[in-house]
Amino acid sequence: MFEEEKLRELKKIQVDPEKRAEDFKKIQQRLDSKPFHWQIPAVMIAIACITLFLVGTFPQKQQTTSDDPDSSALQAVYYMDWEGDPKSTLQAGVKKVKNEETLKAVETLLEQLQKTDIIMEEPYIDKSYRLQFEDNTVMRLQEFHGSEATYYRDIGTGQRYLLEDQTLRGMIELHEPADGNISSIINIVVFILLIFAMNRVSKKLRDPEDPKRHLPTHSTYWQSVVEILTFLILVLFVSVPQLHLFQLIAFLLLSALINILLEAKYGKKKWRMVQFIISKLYFLIIMYGLLWI
Repeated sequence: MFEEEKLRELKKIQVDPEKRAEDFKKIQQRLDSKPFHWQIPAVMIAIACITLFLVGTFPQKQQTTSDDPDSSALQAVYYMDWEGDPKSTLQAGVKKVKNEETLKAVETLLEQLQKTDIIMEEPYIDKSYRLQFEDNTVMRLQEFHGSEATYYRDIGTGQRYLLEDQTLRGMIELHEPADGNISSIINIVVFILLIFAMNRVSKKLRDPEDPKRHLPTHSTYWQSVVEILTFLILVLFVSVPQLHLFQLIAFLLLSALINILLEAKYGKKKWRMVQFIISKLYFLIIMYGLLWI
């Protein structure tokens, strides 16, 4: 409406014909251009992130084992410290038995479990296990230590067992090869590359008239609000039990997307958009190093 009124006013003003024609052309182009509605792609990307998260964390339907722990061959073992349900190594703090020799040793140890009626009041759970068998059954055990033996509780049946001389974790550590440092090395290399990338982008975001002066980090205070909330939620994520990697990735992608859309509306600086992406990757590498390695 405003552009149309301005166009009518310009038609009445006696100005240089070339200048008026140029103004008419610019206004007509703005009238003909279709406005970009960022809300629709933002909602679509948010839905895609949520769907990815739900697919990655949706629990699979599996049968519960009977009281007999050696009824089928053992296929995989996931374990973690303290109480939890270790379903996948994509969960923070979850590890998986990697070789057949270890699985055979764990199977042998399961056959030595002795049923017991001893009930420990409020036991300190040291380890949680998820044992998957080839017949698609699952056995979840919690390990806690007593004065004379190590006790186990079957989450599915409530049955309690004990081992006098060994533990599942001790057997796994005895047979499972020590994890290499490849993941840590890759994480450090990516971390260093991101630091160089951030430094490069920082140089691009300097005032052209005064190269020593950096441009403001954000184009609008809403971007500062988003960054503060992102940091606070990441701090809360550290204390969330069984945090899934997809949850972290989806959250950081959503945070970066919001700031990029705000930049497209207020600042329109492409290097600041790149900075938002790099900063989220930076946070992802730090969180991954803290919780998964």
